[in-house]
Amino acid sequence: MATKVANPHSRKARGSLNRRILRNTTLNILLLVVISCVIMAFSMQSLSNSILLDSLQPMARQSAKTMEANIHMLADRMMAIAGNPLMNSGSDTDEQAVFQNRQELLTEAAETYELYTIALYDLDGRLVQGIDGAPESLDSSFFALLRETNNLTTHSSTIFQGNLGITMGMPVKENGETTLYVVGVYKYDTLNDVISNINLGKHGMAYVVNREGNVIGHPDKSLALSEHTLAQLTGQNQDSLSRVTTGETGATEFRIDKEAILAAFSPVRGTQWSLIIQIPKSDYNHLINGAMAAAILATLAVLAVSILLVLSLSRSISLPVKKVTSRMVALSDGDLHTDIVSVRSGDELELLTRTLGETIESVNHYISDIQQVLTQVAAGNLQAEPHVDYKGDFALIRTSLGTIIRSLNETISGFGAAASRLAHMADDLNEQSGQLYQASMEQNQSAEALVHEVSNVKDRLASVTESSGQTRAKTEEIARCVQDANSRMTSLSGAMDDISAKAQEITKIAKDIEDIAFQTNILAINASVEAARAGSSGKGFAVVANEVKQLASRSAEAAQSATAMIGSTRAIIRTGVELTADTAGSLLAISSVSDQINSISDRLVEAVQGQESALTIMEERIQTISAIADRNLQNSGGTEQSSGRLAKEAEALQSQVKKFILKEEHLR
Repeated sequence: MATKVANPHSRKARGSLNRRILRNTTLNILLLVVISCVIMAFSMQSLSNSILLDSLQPMARQSAKTMEANIHMLADRMMAIAGNPLMNSGSDTDEQAVFQNRQELLTEAAETYELYTIALYDLDGRLVQGIDGAPESLDSSFFALLRETNNLTTHSSTIFQGNLGITMGMPVKENGETTLYVVGVYKYDTLNDVISNINLGKHGMAYVVNREGNVIGHPDKSLALSEHTLAQLTGQNQDSLSRVTTGETGATEFRIDKEAILAAFSPVRGTQWSLIIQIPKSDYNHLINGAMAAAILATLAVLAVSILLVLSLSRSISLPVKKVTSRMVALSDGDLHTDIVSVRSGDELELLTRTLGETIESVNHYISDIQQVLTQVAAGNLQAEPHVDYKGDFALIRTSLGTIIRSLNETISGFGAAASRLAHMADDLNEQSGQLYQASMEQNQSAEALVHEVSNVKDRLASVTESSGQTRAKTEEIARCVQDANSRMTSLSGAMDDISAKAQEITKIAKDIEDIAFQTNILAINASVEAARAGSSGKGFAVVANEVKQLASRSAEAAQSATAMIGSTRAIIRTGVELTADTAGSLLAISSVSDQINSISDRLVEAVQGQESALTIMEERIQTISAIADRNLQNSGGTEQSSGRLAKEAEALQSQVKKFILKEEHLR
């Protein structure tokens, strides 16, 4: 088997360990930096959202409280107007004076509190008295809420006659009973001051919506006047709509035209309003982006320093490793003499170079010892033994050398013994070849005689087959005759049965005749008695009676004779029936025997035919055996010649085995 030689070019490094360490470390650091930056970006975005939303919620609650305070201030004014004594008629029956007092109070309040209008309405919501511009009747929903609460009520809408204002109503009570409702419309400035003072970022703003989702206060007054909805301002954000219109306090994030918006909302207590503060997320993105850029720059600086440190470390590792690798490549090429350049690093590299040098030295000793052992074995000295102390796993080499030498000793000794046995076997084979030749000749002659005997047996079996066919034909003819006899015996048996039946009937008739004769005899006796009594006149009748008596006697005797003859005949018929039945049974037995003979004849024909087939096959096989005997006769001659050559080869093998020097334990 050819030894595969390694390609020298395949042992050259396809890349530098220094570059590999630097490349892998740089890629790992870059991957770590990218992942860290992505995580940091998402974290900062999430953190900024959380901080902004957490900051907006208190601001929304505080602004809502400020608006509540302003609304309470307006409510206090409205309560003061409703509780003013001038509103009550008291005991004064001068309606004109009461009207005048109320008018002065309303006019003063409108001027003092900057009201668009203020008026009094009855319990049905119709105008009673007021300053110019007061509506004739109150809004149905506002009036229903005012009646239901029977307390200070703020209208959910801020639109009044094309302007923005805050509509408030308060019941006017007299003796604990509500008599009127005072309703005033404050100017929008009170609400607008709170909304306008909320400034966040560049585009942040605050606005107010009611429970129906309509905008009632906005820095852009036109949006409130046009009754813009919360859905229009939030881009149909259903979560914001549902939470604001139900009076919740919270914060959310939504998008308008792909722009992220942060919003916080809080209800204004005492009203049906909610204050919303929203700011575009882009107003704070520059701060987040700046922080991320600074973090990325710092990370890149750390990356550059890390790469320099890794480069220095990789050089300190790759240079010694390169030297060790070059020496190991030379070792793989069979160089066992070049010295190892030692490394004084005090770490695993120094241990690696020192261990490599010791390994090469040990391998040199082992190879020298193996060479001297194999040289002696090649010279025919199978007593050679290794002399070097093999350490560790190399001890297997010493064990293997000893095993090889012992195996060679055993093999060569076996060859010697086999050569001797082979020479004896060659002599025996030569003698047996002669005997085989003689036996083959006798086998050939016996096969020819056997073929002749088989042919004779086939001829005799052919005549047996013909005789069996004739026997079958005669047996079938006998069977047909027996069947005809059976049929006739069946008819005879029927006729005998009919005769027996007729004999029984004749016996009955004879019995009747005998009875008639007996009666006739009795009558004759009676007639004789009567004739004797008659005397001479009865003599002729006595003669007749005597004749009748004799005739009755002969009839009785004839009937008895007939009965006796019929009894004898019945016995003979019964015997004939039994003989007929026996004859029928014998014929049936003969028919059964005939069928058995037919079956035996069929099996005999089949057996003879099977024997003919077997003899045909035997004849073919005997011819094959005869051909084999001819070949054996020819091969035995060749075997005799080969045995002579085998004896010569055995002598040559013995002479080759004697050239080896074996150990004493194998020679004994």
